[in-house]
Amino acid sequence: PPSPLLESSVQESEYELAGSDGLPDEPIALIVLEGLPDPKWTVSIPHNASFPLEGKQYRDICEQGDDLKTRLEESSISRRHWRPHKSGYYANDPNFLDVADAEMLGVLPKSSPITGLEVCKRSLTFAMETEDASFGKTLLMLWMSYGLAKKEGRAFFVDDTRWPYGKYTSYFAPPPPQACAPPPPHQMLPCPHEARHLLVSAATAPWTFGLSFEEKFTKPRRHGSEKNRVVYDMISTGYKALFQIIGEDASYARNRTSSLRMDASSHNGAIVGMQIRRGDLHPFEYQFSRDYLPLERYATAARSLSSRLQPKTDHYTATSHIPLLLASDDPNIITSPDVTQPLTPLPLQKAQSRITLATKAALDLASPVKLVRLPGSGYIKYIPENSGWEGGFYSRLFFSIGQPAGSHAESGEEVSEQAMRLRELVGRAYLLDLAVLGEADGVVCAVSSATCRVLGVMVGWEGVVGGSWVNVDDGRGWSWDG
Repeated sequence: PPSPLLESSVQESEYELAGSDGLPDEPIALIVLEGLPDPKWTVSIPHNASFPLEGKQYRDICEQGDDLKTRLEESSISRRHWRPHKSGYYANDPNFLDVADAEMLGVLPKSSPITGLEVCKRSLTFAMETEDASFGKTLLMLWMSYGLAKKEGRAFFVDDTRWPYGKYTSYFAPPPPQACAPPPPHQMLPCPHEARHLLVSAATAPWTFGLSFEEKFTKPRRHGSEKNRVVYDMISTGYKALFQIIGEDASYARNRTSSLRMDASSHNGAIVGMQIRRGDLHPFEYQFSRDYLPLERYATAARSLSSRLQPKTDHYTATSHIPLLLASDDPNIITSPDVTQPLTPLPLQKAQSRITLATKAALDLASPVKLVRLPGSGYIKYIPENSGWEGGFYSRLFFSIGQPAGSHAESGEEVSEQAMRLRELVGRAYLLDLAVLGEADGVVCAVSSATCRVLGVMVGWEGVVGGSWVNVDDGRGWSWDG
């Protein structure tokens, strides 16, 4: 006779199980039907499953968990013991059974003993996976996850297995060491939030950083940036702990900012930067939502900010000597008259020149494509043309780096070592821009860009509310999600 200790949320079906025998081969949310006074739900992740799971699998677990939570709340057993319970970000679900507790009951297979450090009592692991190749969005969520972990007293870990930019330590110093060991992967759950060991990724952001998070940590009666002060501080905690670029890039950034600072000091001036995002990102402002903001808007705002930050004395000397800095995903913008003319007489420089995105013209000059005629043939061999970053950063272009012409790798697919090195160059160029602009006295950007929101954190809260961080898109204040 069947002994349904567990019930799946999929198609209302039941698994006939004895203890932990016969568990499904796929990660899934389940209802525990026996061994407890009332049914509870838990999550089964096979011990031999690859870690981390794919983003869709984590989303499925959360959706299944939401379904089971609702079903149990509505069940006759739950109604018999019904009592009001809190709702909100930190509301405990009385019908949830954590994986470790399910293992103790024999419902799920027990974890293998771990030698060395004791497993953390509570933890948060941030999985650096993304489908849109946005380095800035990943940084914001990474830092916010760290700040949340510290607020909740959780140990913090990073997993870069599925990150399309490669290894975390190719760019940054390792995260602060923890005094305990990470839990077994099958105990790391994307939800509910009360799970002892939480896994956060872009795929699970709607559950970790969704509406209940916003209701808990934002101040609806405040306006502009002030509404998001608590979240800002959370992200700032992560920035201060984790943004430590390494190697020669770090040395270059220090030298570059030191040189700019000395130049500004000698001319009694201030350092002002612009960050302009084009490519596959469009502004919030309705009039330009299918296009881009006029470049003159950035330039005019930067000139105004530069003037405002200059001391009143010797103003002309400062403004005619201190360059404005520009970081953009479109390498052609720095020579556009729409930027340079409104800035006159201020000179314009790239924020950094160590690693830059190249145009097709520059690539053709460095490595011209030559036609090849096959021996004894009247036909010319097809040679793919050089492809530059004109127009800005596009996720599809990023994922196609190092791939044969006409093919496009998708997020999560294996890439060659050469392709990964090229991706790392893109990431390093981005971080160098951030490192230099983040040390400026003021920054002009559009808050629709994640990089602009990152720069708001790097400039500091006083800069955000004091006007050193200037958003030119739709008149919005700072927020983590735009």
